[in-house]
Amino acid sequence: MYHRFFLLIILTTLATLIGFAQNLKAKEFKVVFYNVENLYDTVDDPHTNDNEYLPTSKVGWTTERMYHKIHNIGKVLFSIDSINLPAVIGLAEVENKPVLEELVIQTRLRYGHYKAILEEGSDPRGIDVGLLFRTEILQYISHKAIPSSKSFRSRFILYVKLKDAKKDTFHIFVNHWKSREGGAKETEIKRIENAEILKQSVDSLFRENPRVNIIIMGDFNDEPGNTSIAVTLGAKKPERKPTAGSLYDLLWDPFANGEGTLFYKDWDVFDQFIVSGNLLLKKRGKGRPVILTPYAFIFKKDWMLYKNNNGAMIPNRTSSSKIYFGGYSDHLPVYTIISY
Repeated sequence: MYHRFFLLIILTTLATLIGFAQNLKAKEFKVVFYNVENLYDTVDDPHTNDNEYLPTSKVGWTTERMYHKIHNIGKVLFSIDSINLPAVIGLAEVENKPVLEELVIQTRLRYGHYKAILEEGSDPRGIDVGLLFRTEILQYISHKAIPSSKSFRSRFILYVKLKDAKKDTFHIFVNHWKSREGGAKETEIKRIENAEILKQSVDSLFRENPRVNIIIMGDFNDEPGNTSIAVTLGAKKPERKPTAGSLYDLLWDPFANGEGTLFYKDWDVFDQFIVSGNLLLKKRGKGRPVILTPYAFIFKKDWMLYKNNNGAMIPNRTSSSKIYFGGYSDHLPVYTIISY
């Protein structure tokens, strides 16, 4: 019995590894963004307010609970495509690079051979954005952290340049804009400031080459139609004939259809992909990267959800109001597919 059990494990592992090897030559790969909701370690950082996520806090953030969280997040990301793991994963609400690396080491994401990138910003709670990418599919060029504001402390925008096997370069910006705590209208000016700073970098790339491949992802704490996204950044609803030198929001259609990536009184679409027109212009089979669908996908499975008091199935989060629940995240991941 035990011999059969171990043989099954070996065969399953070999099948998974063979599947990954075969898919390195696949003609598409996935790009994911996921706000993982407070992925902290258990060590007190004297420079930030991480007190809610310490062993002595009301949440009781122990090593056991931290690893339970890590395995939950790993399960979600692995489940998006267990045969060919996402090539790029952008993450929000990660405390530091060591805990991000634990996510890769301690879960089935280890089969993807990811490289982790994270630069710590000035957020008062010490949460940052990070990026994982598969080194077998994409090659690292450079990265830098861009301060996302001048008037208040905030997360950095993480700007990463990667290239594929055909030497096409991707300019990736991972964002987590100012929250709505204190009121959506009252804090809107700060998200507009976040958008203005991101736009400076985007405009610089467009001036150099209108056909640049730009992928902007993040938790913007605003929806596709809000001023920061639609006006300041200038991200449009995808058009039948997109143009180079323009930005398009791939969450417009899910937003219009009443879908959401998090639930507060109702569904909201704060987690988005915004891409340059060049990625929507080309046809598959030309050997260059293209996004075939003018919308991104929201990954939502029943096991990630729970039924609230009103009977709605909403994201099963880790904690709320200093109460530990042990779920996944209060956000759902979104993803898009790059084809060739």
